[in-house]
Amino acid sequence: MTFEKNFKASSYCMTGAGFAAVATTGRLHWLPMLVFAGAFIAGCLINTSRLQEKIPKRLLNGIGILYFLLFTLDLFLLSSPFIIAAIHLILAASVVKILTSSKNRDYFYLYLISFTLLLAASSLKVDLIFGVCLLIFIFSAVHTFILFEMRCSGRAIQKRIRVHPFAATNPGKESGPELFSPFPVGLLSVISFGITCLILLVALPLFLLLPRSGSGYSRQPSGETRFVSGFSETVELGRAGSIQQSDKVVMRVRTLHPPSQLPGDLKWRGLAFDNYDGRAWRRSDPVRYPVPTQGRYFKLQDTARGTDWLHQSFFVESLSADVVFASRNALAVSRDAGTLLRDSSENLYAGSRKQTKLRYDVISDRTRPNAEFAPDTGLIPVDILDTCLQLPPLDGRIAELTGQVTAMAGNNYEKAVALERYLGTRYLYSLELKATPGSEDPLSVFLFETRRGHCEYFATAMAVMLRYAGIPSRLVNGFRIGEYNPIGDSWTVRQYHAHSWVEAYFPSQGWMEFDPTPAQRQPPRAGFAKFWIDMAGAVDLWWWERVLNYDYSRQYNVVASIHSFSADAVDCIRSMAAGIYDSSRKGLLGVVSPEEGFAPWKAGIVAAAILLWAALRIRPLRRGLLKHVRPVLYRNRPRLYAASFYTEALELLSKYGIVRFPAQTPMEFALGLACHPAGSALVELTRLYYRIRFGPPEMLPQNQEAEQLLQSIRRSLSG
Repeated sequence: MTFEKNFKASSYCMTGAGFAAVATTGRLHWLPMLVFAGAFIAGCLINTSRLQEKIPKRLLNGIGILYFLLFTLDLFLLSSPFIIAAIHLILAASVVKILTSSKNRDYFYLYLISFTLLLAASSLKVDLIFGVCLLIFIFSAVHTFILFEMRCSGRAIQKRIRVHPFAATNPGKESGPELFSPFPVGLLSVISFGITCLILLVALPLFLLLPRSGSGYSRQPSGETRFVSGFSETVELGRAGSIQQSDKVVMRVRTLHPPSQLPGDLKWRGLAFDNYDGRAWRRSDPVRYPVPTQGRYFKLQDTARGTDWLHQSFFVESLSADVVFASRNALAVSRDAGTLLRDSSENLYAGSRKQTKLRYDVISDRTRPNAEFAPDTGLIPVDILDTCLQLPPLDGRIAELTGQVTAMAGNNYEKAVALERYLGTRYLYSLELKATPGSEDPLSVFLFETRRGHCEYFATAMAVMLRYAGIPSRLVNGFRIGEYNPIGDSWTVRQYHAHSWVEAYFPSQGWMEFDPTPAQRQPPRAGFAKFWIDMAGAVDLWWWERVLNYDYSRQYNVVASIHSFSADAVDCIRSMAAGIYDSSRKGLLGVVSPEEGFAPWKAGIVAAAILLWAALRIRPLRRGLLKHVRPVLYRNRPRLYAASFYTEALELLSKYGIVRFPAQTPMEFALGLACHPAGSALVELTRLYYRIRFGPPEMLPQNQEAEQLLQSIRRSLSG
């Protein structure tokens, strides 16, 4: 690849990374993205320099004025948010620059545009895909700026001195950097990668020192709210059509308990509805009250049933609602939820963070009420009697059916169990919603005609029949537990996990859950597909938890961990040093101590070690050792022998300040010292080096002659 092609590819990669970061936010219309993608592909294939020469400058100036007209139209007439309209304006400018870039100034503007796109993407959505785009942008920016500096310098030199390539591999197609050889694209890419890693390494301490805080657009879920089977702020029956089963992730939940210790019917409670008008469920009292705080948590209850508590960490990411989810009987919610509000139906809301991503912790009491001790005696609060026994005019057959199903029940709890069992076994689950035209009572259509429906029909039927039986009840909307991700150790809750169930009130036990909907098993995913889905979910959860939500508390934990690790490392080094000292001391005492007796083999090891150290440190002994060892080591290897004694001669001369320059040959260096006392011996030694080094392979080392010449050099230098 030539320099110009590599420069253009790197520049376009930088721009493409900025565009990809914006496109993956899900906030832009498909038309501007399609226009940009088409211009991007065209810019990669055509010669943009020639295109710029053919387009009149007046036309380019007119397009520049048209930018702002389109921006005004987009902002005021189309009512786009300012940041979206600004991104459309930036994309329009980038399309022109991509198609007409030729000068350094054009590319510089293109780099500014790509950087602006990346900043705009960071204000819209910061997720794992944005992180990947950021890494690609940093690498391509480093590579591009190196090439850009080379391009600017080369063109500046060519303006002063006209240089023509005369040794290029493809004459007439190369530029200045290919003057003598092809451009080293691979080597420069490795250098750019190393610089990028260095930048990230330097930025890591800044990341650890600066807490993350997400606000505004960066925490908004992408996409629009869809009609799904389950969670909504109003439950309406009788709608015709099919329920959409979306696999879009709503939230991820992490618990401290393993899956085997969690009940299979665990649900994430959302909203409870107590008012039924015959077609839809609503909240009778929408007033919300602030929840008091206690330390790092919002305190929901003063007492708990038991000590079997469940700790949950919620990562809500795609539901446009301000509901705070939790398992039943929540005791406390962390203050990460912002301003926590609660209504009379025990629904929880994050008051100041509607339509935003949300991360919070919940502590719930898992202790189940004692089903065997549920007497009908006791007082029911007045507000529950007024709201949770209300019924509109309904089909009289519903009351008759309630009496038939509960005829054999002994108390209210047994009536509730009988209704739950009856609905769960006599009716079928279906996502096909068949409304009867003109029907004012869709519940009767479900119970006596279609006898099939989804969870909202089952929950509505049981709640209404409980009220006919005199048991306060309400419908609850939320989600099932979801799919367990063993890689991320979390539960993935998708839109098709949305569910409705019933809560019934008993004076001695409080509110208890009942689920009359028949169990529906989701088809299992293939092993390979599930692995990659779990891997992607685990990485996404790590990105959200460790990067986006890196706040002051996590910063403190990291600093504390580093301090603890350093203290442990220092203690470990000290203990190792103390162990080495004690072992050495005991070893010496074992040699000389009369109490343990004299060990001749130990004394021999110590003496051998001392002699070896002296032979290596004392120069005369080292020379004598090398004199006897060298012939053995270099026997039948004359070239290595020649290199060894010539290297020793250079080391002797360097100690007296005589150094051979790299540009000198060995013989030039020796002849240059002809007037020195050691000059004649060095010349003879160099000739011997040449004779052995470049002579026939079968030539034997001349040990005695080399040692005599080295000894002569030593005497000349010391004398």
